[in-house]
Amino acid sequence: MARYSASGTQTLASGATTALSITSNTSTVQRNWVYEFTFGNVGTPADQVSVITVQRVTAPGTATSVTPTRLDLADREAQAVAGENHSSEPTYTSTEELMEVPLNHRATFRWVAAPGSEIVCPATSGDGIGVHSLHASATTDWRVTALWLE
Repeated sequence: MARYSASGTQTLASGATTALSITSNTSTVQRNWVYEFTFGNVGTPADQVSVITVQRVTAPGTATSVTPTRLDLADREAQAVAGENHSSEPTYTSTEELMEVPLNHRATFRWVAAPGSEIVCPATSGDGIGVHSLHASATTDWRVTALWLE
């Protein structure tokens, strides 16, 4: 299996905003196994907390395209599609929250799946995961990096 990474940035808002989505390509569907996330604030640090949510999506929304990085240059290019800085939110599956992390803006958080506990995305066109967050008053930028297998 080939390994990839992608990162995305978004500005916090009072409504949920997506920093990164990783979805199955519409022409070449494949399953993705997400095994690592890193979340952090890239704006001016403050003692505020926002909740970062990883959730399943069924459509990627409108975003700035991110080219996934091959972690082994001998592997093929990624078939998954990654996007950041969403202007139109992905279609999130209700009650399919995979992870919620309340994170102080002065902190960075890294999640690594235990072997066999990766987040598995179905081989369905446009399906995958999205990472979004919100804050009632902060307007700082935050960033997320994801690593996955396909």
